[in-house]
This record gives sequence, C-alpha cells and structure tokens, in this order.
Amino acid sequence: MTVRIVTDSTCDLPRDLVTAYNIVVVPLTVFFGEEAFLDGVEITSDEFYARMKSSHILPRTSQPSVEQFREAYEKLAEETDEIVSIHLSSRLSGTLNAASVAREELAGMAHIDLIDSYTVSLGLGLVVLEAAAVAAKGGKLEEVVAATRRAMDRVSVRVVVDTLEYLQKGGRIGRARSLLGSVLSIKPLLHVEDGEVAPIERVRTRTKAFERMAEIASQQARAKVMLVACGGNDAEAERLIDAVRPNLPHTDIGLARLGPVVGVYTGPNALGFAWINRE
Repeated sequence: MTVRIVTDSTCDLPRDLVTAYNIVVVPLTVFFGEEAFLDGVEITSDEFYARMKSSHILPRTSQPSVEQFREAYEKLAEETDEIVSIHLSSRLSGTLNAASVAREELAGMAHIDLIDSYTVSLGLGLVVLEAAAVAAKGGKLEEVVAATRRAMDRVSVRVVVDTLEYLQKGGRIGRARSLLGSVLSIKPLLHVEDGEVAPIERVRTRTKAFERMAEIASQQARAKVMLVACGGNDAEAERLIDAVRPNLPHTDIGLARLGPVVGVYTGPNALGFAWINRE
C-alpha cells in the first residue's frame, strides 16, 4: 500500500509537482478584513499580491482547522493506512497542532506520522518533494520518514524583503527583530534557522540585494534542486534563475511562487530561493 504525503499550502510548490507526486495540500486561510480565502484555492498568488498592493487593510492568516485535517486524513484512509504529514515550523504556526488533534480523533483508522519541518515555503516544499519521491517509488513508511528527516538537514532558504514591516506586524519576525530600527533603505537578507526567521545580513539597495542573492545561490555547487520565487514578480525570479543557472549546471532549478500566506509576512516583491543538497 502506497504511503501518502500530506502538507499545507505554505509549501508553495508549483501545482504541476503537487499533481505529479499526488500530494495532498491542506490550505491555510488568508483574511482581508472579514473576507476569508483559502490559500491557493479561493485566491491565487497574482490575485493576492494585486489586492495587497491596492488594499489599505493589512491581511492576516489562520491555520487550517482540525476539521480540514480530519477530512483530508479520512479521505486518504480509504486508500491507504500509512500517511506522512509534513508541515511548516511549529514556531511559525499552530498548523501542526491542528493536524495532531485531527490524528488523535482518527486513532486506529490509519497510521499518521506528523513531522515538523522547522522551515517554511520553498524549504518545506523541497522536504515534501523528497518524501513524495520515496513514497512514489514504493518506499515503506519508515523509509519515507527517514528520507524526510534527512532532507530537513540538507535544505536551506534565503529571502530578501523590501521591508520588515509585514513580518513585524504579523508577529513572525523572530530573530530578525535585531534589524528593526535600521535605516529605511536597507534590504534585509533572511533565512530560517531552528524554525524561526533569522537575519543574515543587510544590503542597502534592491540592486545590491539581487546581486547578493545571485552570489549566494551560485555558490551552492552541492545543490540537487533549487526553487526560486518572487512575491508577485516572476520576471525578477526568472532573472535570478538566468543569472545562477550557468554556475550550477548539475542543479535542477525551477520557478515557483511565494503564495498568499507566505506573502502576508514577506510583503510584495520579496525574492527568495531554497535548495536541497545532494546526500
């Protein structure tokens, strides 16, 4: 019986990969005032960023409900009794907790392994892909779980944001709080460390930030797969890919999108990439 993979919409995986690997994605919710939209289901990335730029309302997010997870697990339990559910860092969201409650309510229906990825967005997506690839090859439950945990040790995320305002107001600023109060023109380079957002360095202009991101990406000679994404601006992400690809001839480099939930905290025009090293 095939092990099935569940994740949440903050994985920011392109839809074609989700479909190819038969991954179940449980959506978080984005709110503009009292209007609620399921991430990636009722609002696309393009629609979200367009609305974010034109709205005076600061969007907010909510984790999936226990019922959403229960429904997802119940449906999968009709075809398998082994599920691996991989989610964004528990230090950034209560999503994993909701999944845990749902698992307890379905005790005995299926074996569900819950994994805290300690990362988010493209980093989570790459961990999920590693797990899904092993499952697709007929890997046993313990093999899928082991592959997931090995992937977590090999994945890294880098992102540059125009402002820390959205992370601060959304309560997800983490260790990047140390950059608050810096001159307004800086572009913070961030990563995810121990499940929290943390600063790497400060760059003074967007042009310099792009150059630094390209430099960092180009140095990842051990990268097996790299995903590049921008919030509402594919052209810049594609330009980063073009800049990096000649330096990483043996890396599979793909274009993704920073989705609505992640965009609530990174703001428009954030540029990010994640990679996973070869074992």
